[in-house]
Amino acid sequence: MNITRLHSRALGILFLLPFFAYGIGTALITSVLSEPGHLAAVAGQRTPFVGGALLLLLNSVTVVGIGVLFFPILRERSPSIAVAYVCTRVMEALLLIVGVVFLLSILQLGESAQGQTTPELETLSKLLSKGNFWAYQLAMIILGAGSVAFCLSLYRSRLLPSLLPLVGAVGYGLLALGSVLELFGLPWGTLFSGPGGLFELFLGGWLIAKGFRTVTPAVTA
Repeated sequence: MNITRLHSRALGILFLLPFFAYGIGTALITSVLSEPGHLAAVAGQRTPFVGGALLLLLNSVTVVGIGVLFFPILRERSPSIAVAYVCTRVMEALLLIVGVVFLLSILQLGESAQGQTTPELETLSKLLSKGNFWAYQLAMIILGAGSVAFCLSLYRSRLLPSLLPLVGAVGYGLLALGSVLELFGLPWGTLFSGPGGLFELFLGGWLIAKGFRTVTPAVTA
């Protein structure tokens, strides 16, 4: 299929945008939650906290957009992978939204406490924070596992340089593995997420600068 430059650039932007949205959003929320006695102070820092949560929600919207825009491209060669990839991105987004709900519950908890924290409230705040952690790791497992076939489909399609989707397949596999290890208490998720993250950054830049190759699918008798 002939993929327009606008389509390619839109996909490239959607791959790059989550890094800024999720990175800045996480930094804003972490800056509040990392303070000693954060539950007592969270109500007074509502603006950065809610701003960070909104950026995390923007990230969820963009990952669904990636799946939707890739659907017509993947459908040309593998309709089943096209559907599976959209489902992967939707499930990733839903789990990330659940994580945001946990975080906003901490804000509500802090506002209800009115500066008077108790051990019970602190424990509940930690559980909500842990819920966000679990939701994120499960989202990364789904993203990693579901995106391996996506990368292999891109490799077979020859729409990109052959090495790029192969690196992506390995990177996404490591991402899923790292999140599984995180759930077992092994803090290796950040290390294992590096290759997959670099793939998405490079893919986004490539699609903006060069776009997809024009390839005519082979006609079978």
